[in-house]
Amino acid sequence: MKKITFLLVFAIFGALTFSSYAQTLDQAATWPNAGWTLSGTYTAGALLSDPTTTGATLTWDDDAAGNGTADTIEATSPVIDLTAASGAGETWITVSGDYVYRALGGDVLAIEVYDADAMTWSALETFVGNSTNLDFQTCASTAAYTTAVLDISGFTATQLSGFQYRISYDDQGGWQWGWCLTSPTITSAVPPTCFDPTALTATNIDGFSADLGWTEAGSATSWNIELVDITNAGTATGVATASGVVNPYNQVGLTPSNDYEFYVQADCGVDGTSTWVGPFAFSTTVACAEPSALTATNITTSGADLSWTAGAAETLWNVELVDITAAGVPTGTATASGVGNPYNVTGLTDSNNYEFYVQADCGVNGTSLWVGPFAFSTTCTAFTAPYTEDFETFTTGTAAFEAENCWTATGGTYYWESAPGTDAGSGETGPDPTITTGNYFYTEASGGLSGDTTDLVSPLVDLTALTAPALTFNYHMFGAVTGTLDVLVNGTTNVFTISGEQQASATTPWELAVIDLAAYTGQTISITIRATSAGTYEGDMAIDNVSFDELPACPLPNVLTATTITDTTVELGWTENGSATTWDIEIVDVTAMGTATGTATASGVTNPYSATGLAENNDYSFYVRSDCGGETSDWAGPFAFSTLETCPAPAGLTATAITEITAELGWTENGTATSWNIELVDITAGGVATGTATASGVVNPYAATGLVGDNSYEFYVQADCGVDGASAWAGPFVFATPYVAVDPSCSNGIFLDSGGVSGTYSSSESITYTITPDNAGDVVSVEFTFFSTENNGASACWDGLTIHNGADATATTIDPPSGGTIWCWDRNDSPAVGTGDLQGMIITSTDASGALTFVFTSDGSVTRDGWEAVVSCNTLNVNQFEDSTAFTYFPNPVKNTLTLNAQNEMSNVSVINMLGQEVLTMSPNNVDSVIDMSELQLGVYFVNVTINNTTETIRVIKQ
Repeated sequence: MKKITFLLVFAIFGALTFSSYAQTLDQAATWPNAGWTLSGTYTAGALLSDPTTTGATLTWDDDAAGNGTADTIEATSPVIDLTAASGAGETWITVSGDYVYRALGGDVLAIEVYDADAMTWSALETFVGNSTNLDFQTCASTAAYTTAVLDISGFTATQLSGFQYRISYDDQGGWQWGWCLTSPTITSAVPPTCFDPTALTATNIDGFSADLGWTEAGSATSWNIELVDITNAGTATGVATASGVVNPYNQVGLTPSNDYEFYVQADCGVDGTSTWVGPFAFSTTVACAEPSALTATNITTSGADLSWTAGAAETLWNVELVDITAAGVPTGTATASGVGNPYNVTGLTDSNNYEFYVQADCGVNGTSLWVGPFAFSTTCTAFTAPYTEDFETFTTGTAAFEAENCWTATGGTYYWESAPGTDAGSGETGPDPTITTGNYFYTEASGGLSGDTTDLVSPLVDLTALTAPALTFNYHMFGAVTGTLDVLVNGTTNVFTISGEQQASATTPWELAVIDLAAYTGQTISITIRATSAGTYEGDMAIDNVSFDELPACPLPNVLTATTITDTTVELGWTENGSATTWDIEIVDVTAMGTATGTATASGVTNPYSATGLAENNDYSFYVRSDCGGETSDWAGPFAFSTLETCPAPAGLTATAITEITAELGWTENGTATSWNIELVDITAGGVATGTATASGVVNPYAATGLVGDNSYEFYVQADCGVDGASAWAGPFVFATPYVAVDPSCSNGIFLDSGGVSGTYSSSESITYTITPDNAGDVVSVEFTFFSTENNGASACWDGLTIHNGADATATTIDPPSGGTIWCWDRNDSPAVGTGDLQGMIITSTDASGALTFVFTSDGSVTRDGWEAVVSCNTLNVNQFEDSTAFTYFPNPVKNTLTLNAQNEMSNVSVINMLGQEVLTMSPNNVDSVIDMSELQLGVYFVNVTINNTTETIRVIKQ
């Protein structure tokens, strides 16, 4: 684990200057020194240099001590008698030397002194780190130190005569870095007659003065000051710039924005002066502080209140106003001087862009720098209705739109933005370019959390000239999760609201909103179009063609809806924007490729209108127009909807509780069906779906039975809705039955491997099968009929089989012909490997037990189980037959010749090895026969003897 140094503080301990140069005590440790002792609990290997033996330094490497150790170490001096030094008046004791220390944090390296009365140790000096590398290991790059003063003027005789000091270290149980100290020296000195001041400060700093202070260490009441001008490259001279001053001292005559440092010296009268102490650095402030936080409020068509925050105590300011619309630029010359805060600027041009700068006037201290700009725009003079804004002259593609053409917008991460007709909006949910030819405004759905709002505010519009004022605009709201669009008059009164998706697609035409403003006749108003985010990335809201004009004599309806939809009916609704009480409807069959004709399919209807006689599972759109009595509006629409299915198809197909022969099939019903049809297809057997049920009138879930293990299936389900017919087939859903082993035995007649513990040999597994005869006197034969093809053509045998001729894995092995004991369980073994081809091989037991034991192993690369074998039992141990085919044979086992004696003539004798190969054959045509087996290899053989066209087989062992 690598250590990380978080903070290293460098410190050099400065030596004190004393008034006396005679030293009674000036004793170097002169390491190595056997008079020093080493103690503590520490890891010996971390002590790089031991000054009590041979080391000239004390060097410790806590990193080498290792993690988890708690190390402490103390190097203690011999007893040093301070009595003579005390008697000589040299009562100030210090220790000095050189050190390098890489501190990590938490560890403590210190010099401690001994109190012989209390018999306790206390810290005289605690070291701070001064290295960031491994210098401590070689004691390189050391720095000098001198400890704080130990005043022994009050020591008892015992404390003086029994004095010791030591270097101590405690890693606090942490894994730290290390340090090195050179041989130290302890000295005594006469205390100074005039003590040095400490803790210098500079407070109450302004541009021209500062209060300089310090802490008096003795009894001085007068001090000398040296002030150094650092900005003008001044240096300390040791000559006072002010003498006999008090504490604190008010230093005047400074230069604003200047860097200084000062030194202080105590004046102790007859006892002389202390050394100069310092420097302490400080900087004066500016003479006249800059204002901040500029703003403009109460903006009208011709004026605004400009304000700011004062930089200090100034009360007058200068302002420069720049006309940005007229391409003005700042000059640094005030357009208004000596003004107050706030400053009311007048005479501005309406609908104009400005920015302003401000400068503090500090009188005799001069002026500050100019601060700014702060931009603002005057409001527009009210437009006179009729007034229309189509947004064609607005700058396109501007995010977080603020102000243009007397329209303003507010918003943060969610905002209004102008866009050209080629812009499809966020997530392709804006109006498609095919239905948009010019600029429009839209909200960017990809910005803002749910509930965030953005406002698009119109200029003031004077409605006095209108008899029946109305507001109209086009809107497009498409997206699965679309927010809310509101219209507020004068920012307070909501006169229109609509939420959610209003268009069925990006190409669905814009809707027209018509808002009656009769309540504002004769007034001057503005409108706020407010968008509220749904917090998604899809669901833009767009508006265009905002108009303040007379309410149409027969306004267009809007906000079309289709609710309470069934398979054959729907309730159509809309919002009336005038006074119509009857309407015309045109319903278009979209599925049948119908188009709008402008001819009503139903006239004089009410709102809402119940449409009937529709086709199930069909797509429609509808249009509506108002009938205002002798005059009709334009057609509004289309609004798209789809009828439901009479018998909807199920969904959410599942297969659970799967075994090798059963599975529970389930689904989600989307209608009211309580009976279903199932078609189950055996994919492994090459089956395909036919649309014909394999099980009808089933319940949900349905228990499928009669399946086959290690097989793939798919199923389809169809709802049976009775008089409403059947649904479409839903599916397929694919599932597989597990592979299940068949215990090997002659009774089963088949041997299917289980694939090891996990179902496949994939974990370097080994599994043992033993097959025993069903009846005493029988022997087991196994014919391998199928093997996994994983190893076919491999250059090595990844997966092995050992065959034991007996009832357990300790029995003698039956080995492949090429040698060794391992058969490779692929079916097309590589000739280079030569371990035997088991595909089609018959292995027969020759053991007295008649049993065979198979041990299959695999490496981690196998991902599929893979063998099948036919198991049979044969009676092969009869030595004598009692019928016409009877014969005797001896000896068994045989070394050289096997003798056969029969009651009848033997027409043929053949010898078969364990691989099924015929190794000897003869035609004795006699009742006696001698077979020479001396040249055959040792092992088990089967001898086929043919008598009267009947062949009997015996088993013999060649020794």
